[in-house]
Amino acid sequence: MSGFGFYLLIFLALLMAMQLWLRRCARLMEGCPAPRLDDLIDPQRLAQPRLILYFWRPGCHICGQTSSIINPLLDTRPDIIKINALEELELVQRLRLTGTPALIVIAGERIEQVLIGSRNELEIRALIDAWPEADDDD
Repeated sequence: MSGFGFYLLIFLALLMAMQLWLRRCARLMEGCPAPRLDDLIDPQRLAQPRLILYFWRPGCHICGQTSSIINPLLDTRPDIIKINALEELELVQRLRLTGTPALIVIAGERIEQVLIGSRNELEIRALIDAWPEADDDD
């Protein structure tokens, strides 16, 4: 194997390890108590029975793909909040978020589900559709 091939293999192995680490961190967050959010998120939004927090970063190509799925829902779904991770570092730290894009579902006072990193449209829509609008529950 050439030197280039060896380094390429190492690089790909590191990328895979990073994805696995992100997914493991996401699983460890699920079921944990949600941090206090009332000082960072509008109280009217916090009144929702559940929230879907979408964290993104400017310049992140994968975030752009995820945003193209999330953005059309923002006007009709008050339970989805789009958050620029670079502007809300305190919230990122409170949630111990390890990467973007990230979708975090908070129901009551618990983190119910977390998706971090590259996801396809079916996975993202399945997460959102699993949590219908709060108005549908009434």
